[in-house]
Amino acid sequence: MSDIDFVPILANVSLFSMVDRRPLKKIAKNCELLQYGAGQVITTEGDRDGRLFIVHTGRVRIMKNLGTDREVEVATLGPNSYFGEMALIGDFVRTASVVADTDVEVVALGNWNFRELIGKYPSLAVDMMQTLARRLRDVENQLV
Repeated sequence: MSDIDFVPILANVSLFSMVDRRPLKKIAKNCELLQYGAGQVITTEGDRDGRLFIVHTGRVRIMKNLGTDREVEVATLGPNSYFGEMALIGDFVRTASVVADTDVEVVALGNWNFRELIGKYPSLAVDMMQTLARRLRDVENQLV
């Protein structure tokens, strides 16, 4: 068991900024800290995985079609950013690969009832929709 207090890490992420401390403590029980070296793949497009990830330190690159001649970098994310939200909404299939751009520490959050939390904190859904819209706009801009 890790001796890291995940509550402040979660509280610094826009997705959880409006969530009270008690629910954050519950969510924190489902967190684990993972480390990746630069260039390591964190998630792979097409894999089934329902975890949400928070970048704690370092940077990650969001990639479509990783390892093919159609490979495209969609975004770069740094500390307090999150990824994997689309797998929570959909059927847990990764829509992109994520690669460590630098040595990185990510907090992986699994086994939590996201929909129940949205019922109590609608701000979660609003933040996630804003993030998804921004990321979709970024992809569209790359296609033009």
